Amino acid sequence: MHKLNNIFVNTICCNFTKQLSDLARYDLSDVVIASAVRTPITGFSGHHPALPVTKLGAVAIDAALKQSAVPPEAVQQVYFGNVLAAGVGQAPARQATLLAGLSKRVCCTTVSASSVTGIKTIMFAAQAVKLRLADAAIAGGMECLSNVPYYMPRTIVKSGNISMQDGLVVDGVTDIPIKNNFGITKEECINYTKESYSRMRKAARDGYFDLELVPLRIMLASRTPITVSEDEQRPLPSALNELENVDQYKGLVLGDGAAALVLTTCEMAMRWNLKPLARIIAFNESKTNQQDFLKALNIVVKRLLQHTHYNTEDISLWELHDSNSAVPLAIIKELELNPLKVNAHGGSKCLGNPIAMSGARLVTHLTHALQPGQIGCAAIANETGNASAILLEKIAYDEEQASNKLPHLTLYTKDDCTLCDELLNELEIYFNGQYTLEKVDITKKENLRFLRLYRLDIPVLFLNGQFLCMHRLNVNLLGRKMEELREKNSSKS
Repeated sequence: MHKLNNIFVNTICCNFTKQLSDLARYDLSDVVIASAVRTPITGFSGHHPALPVTKLGAVAIDAALKQSAVPPEAVQQVYFGNVLAAGVGQAPARQATLLAGLSKRVCCTTVSASSVTGIKTIMFAAQAVKLRLADAAIAGGMECLSNVPYYMPRTIVKSGNISMQDGLVVDGVTDIPIKNNFGITKEECINYTKESYSRMRKAARDGYFDLELVPLRIMLASRTPITVSEDEQRPLPSALNELENVDQYKGLVLGDGAAALVLTTCEMAMRWNLKPLARIIAFNESKTNQQDFLKALNIVVKRLLQHTHYNTEDISLWELHDSNSAVPLAIIKELELNPLKVNAHGGSKCLGNPIAMSGARLVTHLTHALQPGQIGCAAIANETGNASAILLEKIAYDEEQASNKLPHLTLYTKDDCTLCDELLNELEIYFNGQYTLEKVDITKKENLRFLRLYRLDIPVLFLNGQFLCMHRLNVNLLGRKMEELREKNSSKS
C-alpha cells in the first residue's frame, strides 16, 4: 500500500510561486479558459441510444468543472446553448446545470443563435467574468438532433388524416442559395472533404482528442451499460453525396453532443492556484446578407485581426466551421491562408454538426491543439450570414521551458484507494524515474475544495498543474505529453 506524504502545503506554495509570475505578465482582468471539454459526437440515430440533451450538457459541465479545479461555489453564471429545444422543457441550460450538481443559486441562461450559439455563450461568459458579474462562468452548448420531435398543429381533428412537420427541417438549418461561391469548384470541395477525413482519422489515432473528450455512459435497451469514448465518424460517402451543388448551402450535418468551458480571470486563477489553458485575446461579430453567406467569415476574421493588430501570419491554427466545405475554402482563398493550418485535425464535415455545440467545439479543440505561446483563431457563421470569431493565446509557463526539470505529477487521492494504488504501480512500470510526484489527500481539512470536486472520481492526475486523466492512468496520453516536453527541451539545449 502506498502511503500519502504530508507535503501538500509546502509543495503547493513552492510549485505555484513560478506560476503566479507567469500569469502576472497579463492584465488581472484578462479572461482565461481554465478547462475545455466535449462529449463524443454520436451519429444521428446512430449505433447507440440517444441521451436526453440536458444529460449530454450535464456530462460536459461536470467534467469541465472537475478538470478546471475551480471551486464549485465560485461558478455564478452558466451560459449554455440549445437550438432545437422542442420537448426538452423550459430552461434547458438550468436543467443541465442542476443535473451536473451545481447550486440552485447559479444564474443560468439558455442561448439560441443557430450555429454561432457555442461561441456566443463564450462571449457572454467572458463578459460576465470580465465585468465581475461572476468569479467564474461556464459556457458551451448541447444538441441532440436524434431526439428532435415531429410537430403537428394544435387543432381539433374529428376525423381523417393529420399532417406533421419534421422539427429538423422546420427549425434546423435549411438549404440556402449562395450568391458568390468565390470560384470554388465541386472538385475542390471533394478534395477538401477527403483531406479532412484523413486528418481527423490520423488525429484520433495519435490521441489529439484525448484531453478534450469525456466519455458518455449509455444504458442499452437490454439494461447493459456501455461507455462511449470516441466520436462516431460519419461515413465518407455520406459527406461526398452532399457536394452535388456548391452553389447551395447545406448546413445540417447531423450529430449529438455537448461541449463546455470554464472561464475566469487571471486574478481569480492566481487566487485559486490554477494553471489555465489559454487566454482570450478578443472576439468579434459581423453580419452580411443571407445569400452572401460565404463572405461572413472573411468579414469577421478581418475585423477581428484589424482590432487586435494581428495579421494572418501570426495565427498558428485556424478552427473554421466546415459543415459546408466551401466555407473554409472561401476564406483560404480570400485571406491567402496556409491550408495546413486550417482545421488541421478535421472538422464538422467528418464529426457532425450538433448545432448549439459546434462553436464551443471549435474553441475547445483549438484550446488543446495550440502549443504554448501560439495564437489561434476559431470562427463560425450561421445560415443567416451572422458570424462570430474568437482569438486565443495558449499560455506558456516558464517551468515547462526548463530543460533540466522533470515533469511534475499531482495525484489527488486518499488512503485505502485500490484504483490509486493501481495507477501508482502503472506509473512505476511505464515511467519510472521520468517524473516527480506529489500526492494530495482530499480527505484532509485543508483540501476540502478538492474533496467537493473529486469525492467520487479519484484517482485524479494533473501534469504540470493541468488536468491529465481520472479514474485510470491514460498511459498513451501521458507518454505523448512527456515526449512533447522532451522534444521541446532537446530543441532548446
